[in-house]
Amino acid sequence: MRSNTIRLFILIASVLIAIIIAVQLYWLNKTYTFEKTEFNTSVIKSIRGVYEDLPLLYESTERLQALIEKTDANSYLFRVDSIPAKDSLIFYMHSELEGFDIFTDGKLSLYDNKKNKYVYDAYLPSAGSGYANDTASTLPLIQKDYSYAYLHFPHRNKYIIEQMTGWIVSSGLLLLVLLGFAASLYYFFKQKFLVEIQKDFINNVTHEFSTPLSVIELSVDGLEKPTAHTNLEKQQKFINAIRYQSDYLKNHISNLVKTVVADQYQFVLRMKPVIPNELLKKVIAQLEPLLNKKAGIIEWDLEEENSSILADEENLYLSFFNIINNAIKYSLQPKIIISTVKNSYKYIISIKDNGAGMESSEYKKIFKKFYRVQNGNVHNTKGLGLGLYFTKKVIDGHHGKIDVHSLPGIGTEFKIELPLKH
Repeated sequence: MRSNTIRLFILIASVLIAIIIAVQLYWLNKTYTFEKTEFNTSVIKSIRGVYEDLPLLYESTERLQALIEKTDANSYLFRVDSIPAKDSLIFYMHSELEGFDIFTDGKLSLYDNKKNKYVYDAYLPSAGSGYANDTASTLPLIQKDYSYAYLHFPHRNKYIIEQMTGWIVSSGLLLLVLLGFAASLYYFFKQKFLVEIQKDFINNVTHEFSTPLSVIELSVDGLEKPTAHTNLEKQQKFINAIRYQSDYLKNHISNLVKTVVADQYQFVLRMKPVIPNELLKKVIAQLEPLLNKKAGIIEWDLEEENSSILADEENLYLSFFNIINNAIKYSLQPKIIISTVKNSYKYIISIKDNGAGMESSEYKKIFKKFYRVQNGNVHNTKGLGLGLYFTKKVIDGHHGKIDVHSLPGIGTEFKIELPLKH
């Protein structure tokens, strides 16, 4: 399974899990709303029951519903024309509430309009509620032209949530299962992805090393032939091929070893005065056989002072090599423009080619380990996917900056900025 397929599968699975969680949260909210409505309905029915149990009203043509008022989410007020005995009101109120399955504590107070004050208040306990008797809180003085009873449920929200315990527990378990599944899926496909990378890496290493070794072997065979000793031009051709392929292998092995060391240990740079212009020319000299093979050209635009900077010569050389080598590899007939410029604060190196280019979505990815721009067959061009990863580590180690700008079919420009250290 290729990386794009893995990403698509993870995306689809993530969307499905998100939908399941969203639906579960939606139904939890619906259940909470339903429980609140049921609680309110049961309380109103309980108050109606108290009206039937006690002679609280004189003859009235008003509907009972109009005599009951919900003052806030947790409180109810209902009219009384006749002040009942405290014990009677408490008894019947408590009985009616439990009769309609309201098992949470409450506070019941009676306001006498003639005296303009609450004449009594009482705590309505509920079995198993676990709340202490508390009637000390200040009662709201609601101005009415009649006497009323005030019923307050201080722990209404907690009670409603407790009624939803089954839903909440099942939703929590489902969420844990989904998160566990998502984590397992993530680690499975991550491992799968790493296996794919490892497989590609092994294939690329095999391809990278086998070709130079084959060229070296053929060149050695050519040198061993008697005709090579008499034909100096042919002899030099074989020697140049061996030297170039040896350098090519050495650079790849160096990239590989240095990358492993940089990942596992602190990246140590050996700083000394280095002239970037000379380093760039040295890289071009090494890559000249490959450049000539493709009939490529180099255009120079170097700063005239031939300034030096403090840098790690070996690692900076490899960084330049990686970028220019890619510029040659990914161009049919390379035209590479190398320019350097210095200002008061930094030294800027620009390497621009006319190669295949890439989409802007690839800019950040190309600096990741083992990443190679997807352009069909992995062996269309050589590479281990380590060069630019190593290059960025080197530039970062110099407290510098590397940027890339590219257009498909037009080419790519790498711009390196290194601080001037005096």
